[in-house]
Amino acid sequence: MIAILSDIHSNMHALEAVMEACEKMGVTKYYCLGDVIGYGPRPAEVTRIASQKFEISLRGNHEEALVTGKHRFNPYAAQAIDWTRSQLQSGNAITRMLHHDEKDNLMAWHKERKPFQLHDNMLFVHGSIYDPVHDYVDEPENPIESAQMIATLEEDFKGFDVCFAGHNHTPFLATPLGTITPHDGHSEYRLPKGKKAYVCVGSVGQPRDYDNRSSFATLDGDVLKFHRIEYDVQATMKEILEIGLHRFLAERLAKGI
Repeated sequence: MIAILSDIHSNMHALEAVMEACEKMGVTKYYCLGDVIGYGPRPAEVTRIASQKFEISLRGNHEEALVTGKHRFNPYAAQAIDWTRSQLQSGNAITRMLHHDEKDNLMAWHKERKPFQLHDNMLFVHGSIYDPVHDYVDEPENPIESAQMIATLEEDFKGFDVCFAGHNHTPFLATPLGTITPHDGHSEYRLPKGKKAYVCVGSVGQPRDYDNRSSFATLDGDVLKFHRIEYDVQATMKEILEIGLHRFLAERLAKGI
């Protein structure tokens, strides 16, 4: 069984809760669709787990901003990525050579992330097939755009059948038959063989669908299941405020926005 995670955003409490649940379910592999860091208070700890445990971990727009310094973030996200960079960077070159600082290894790991990965008949991206780092798959929010996306699945998905994406922090499944938003009463689906499907797995560390529980998906053969896991939201909020990031980044976690 594979767990597909995305948008952890330095939220260690959420990641720990999700991985504990995954271990109980029998997950053997972890694939991450990017944005391990950004927004949250524990970038080093989360990066360490990602580098050690995840078989796939892609470059998201926050990793790109971390290593390049280039972004179009709002002030809150910009403050957070600058703070994250300060936490993952070390001193001068001589100090790094003498002490082999782990933080340098973590930064190097982020620099090595790839924007997408093709595995069998599945494409893994952070954003979308059009731009694997920056583009959003947000069509289900608009019925007209949703219909247009579904109509072009066969044309757009060449060389693969299923695309797993993150970035939009909202879980859903789109197939030629329509778009499905998972919920507690209906969260398991069988991916039809040879049919095209977009799978957005939601966010582990900063859900934005008005449900503050961590969101991710598992794939066991052709059975896709979406999961929501409770974690200590208040503890992460407290840590965000203690390190001096903007209050909005803490408060949004409680509301799931």
